[in-house]
Parts: sequence; structure tokens; C-alpha cells
Amino acid sequence: MSSEQEGQDLSPRERRAVRTREAIIDAARCIIRERGAYGLSLREVARRIDYSPAGLYEYFGSKDELIAAVIRDGFERFAHYQATVATHLPPGERLYQLGIAYIRFARENPHHFMLIFNTPDLHQAAFLNQAESDDDFVAKGTYQTLVEAVKACFEVGDIHPGHHLDTVILNTWAMVHGLATLILAHPHPEIEANWEAIADQLLNTWYNGLKHSP
Repeated sequence: MSSEQEGQDLSPRERRAVRTREAIIDAARCIIRERGAYGLSLREVARRIDYSPAGLYEYFGSKDELIAAVIRDGFERFAHYQATVATHLPPGERLYQLGIAYIRFARENPHHFMLIFNTPDLHQAAFLNQAESDDDFVAKGTYQTLVEAVKACFEVGDIHPGHHLDTVILNTWAMVHGLATLILAHPHPEIEANWEAIADQLLNTWYNGLKHSP
């Protein structure tokens, strides 16, 4: 069932609750972007959406729960980009397309990207003293997609067996994440760059190199 269909099945009261929850998360994301995780307060969130501070507790029991929701919302958006890459593609092509999807997510959702990947205090505040760490959350979703894609490349012989699985996984992540972060930071705007072409060349050169002995 699509999200649109699900929305149609909700009562007017339930739809209002969904919109309010989304507004709370959006406001929290803006505040975190401006002030950092420790600058977030439920009172300021309530002020920005013109809502009762006490009413926020109907949706989130604490500030940490709200921060965790911001993180999960970002990862859910990221997972949607990964899901657009067909699972039936040849392993090498799938891994390449996952890298492109990673970069596309960063370019089209820069604030989500920076919050979920490049804000350490956000993660510490969200998961302090909670049963599920952010590492557990990533491993169950987006990170596991990368692991499975690299494993598939090993299984079909596209990656030389002399390479170590864990090292390839981390190198893959570091390479794509580094390029995505550079694109967003772009410290020298006077330098014109065709990021699509750069990503294509980088990913292909790197992957072809994995076919040879380290």
C-alpha cells in the first residue's frame, strides 16, 4: 500500500497528528542545523510551530526521542534512494549505482546528509543511555545494503580474493562519503567541477582496481 493510500485510510484527526509530527521533526531539524543537538529545546520547537510545549509530549517523550526521530527520518530518506537501485543488476553495476545514489542523496538533501553523517553530537545526544545505538540502526538498514552489495561482488569474482571484505566495505564507504562531503562543502566555488563525471570516473577506476591483486 502506498503512503498516499495509507493517508486516505486515516481519519481527519489521525492525518492532523501525522502533519503535526512531521512539523515537529522539521522544526527540530532546523534548530539542530542552526545550534547543534545540544541547542535543541522542546520549548523552541513548540514556539516555531505555534504549538503548546506540553502538547509535544503527546508525540515525543523527551528531547532525546525527538533527536532520534530526526536521525531516523534522515536515514529513511537515504534508504529510499538506495531502494531505487534495482537488486537484479549485476553486482558491480549495483554497487556503482548505490554509490551514485549516495551522492545524489547528499546533493538533493544536503541538510539531512550533514545531520545524519557529519554531526557527532547529534548521535551522542540521541542514543545516550538508550538500548539501540545509531550503529545498530545503520547496520539494520542502510549500512547492511552496502555490505551485501560488496559481498555479492566477491561472490561473482569481480573483486580479487586477495582483498579483505571489511577493508573493501570501509574503503567504499569512505570514498563515496568523502566525495559527497566535498561536493557539499565545495571550499573553492571558483573551481568549476562536473561532479557527475568525477563520480563516474572515480567509481569506475576504483572498482576496476579491485579486480586485481592488492
